[in-house]
Amino acid sequence: MKIFDGFNELLFPEEGICLFCGSEGEDIKNYICNYCRDNMEYLNREVDLGSPYLGKAVYSLFYNEFIREKIYLYKYENYGYLYKPLGEILIKTIYEKNLTENIDIITYVPIHRRRKAIRGYNQSELIAKYVSKSLDIPLSREKLIRVKNTKPQNKLNRYDRIKNIEGVFKIVDSIEFENKEILIIDDITTTGATIKECAKVLLEEGHAKKVDALAITSGMKL
Repeated sequence: MKIFDGFNELLFPEEGICLFCGSEGEDIKNYICNYCRDNMEYLNREVDLGSPYLGKAVYSLFYNEFIREKIYLYKYENYGYLYKPLGEILIKTIYEKNLTENIDIITYVPIHRRRKAIRGYNQSELIAKYVSKSLDIPLSREKLIRVKNTKPQNKLNRYDRIKNIEGVFKIVDSIEFENKEILIIDDITTTGATIKECAKVLLEEGHAKKVDALAITSGMKL
């Protein structure tokens, strides 16, 4: 029987408990036990997404069955509290790849307000907020928004993903990003279409200086 049940656990941080599997023990660090840690393979891999709008694009973990399941539970099964261990995974990568250098502000891939209302939270926003607070770097919220409620990207092929995401993001306050170096956070990247479109809008409408991207894992075939 799992210890946690639902989004309410966001309000009740648990020390000494692995938030991935619910086990307790002295081996738990950053909300992750040794068993779950052994099921994760850190790559901290920088990938070329072929976009003139992006600086670095990095993801943390190899996309295996373990992390696929955890991200699915986090996004679709109301396991909102998993933002904590997932945030810690990104923080480890940030230090490994020295991504804090010259970053002025952190933001995240937005979801449409209808989808957020149904889910109760934006999974990337929760992680970005955790990373922002942990690293003491300002967080931009609701200044990069999604104006179209498109089909889920994971249901589409590569070409349709690119077309599906065109023109769906908008800047509502360019002063927030003007001449800033930005780190944008997402949970998973496959083709990179969403990240690239966000970076384009941040540079062209937000007048950002530079955009780097960070995700937990990637489904792209290398």
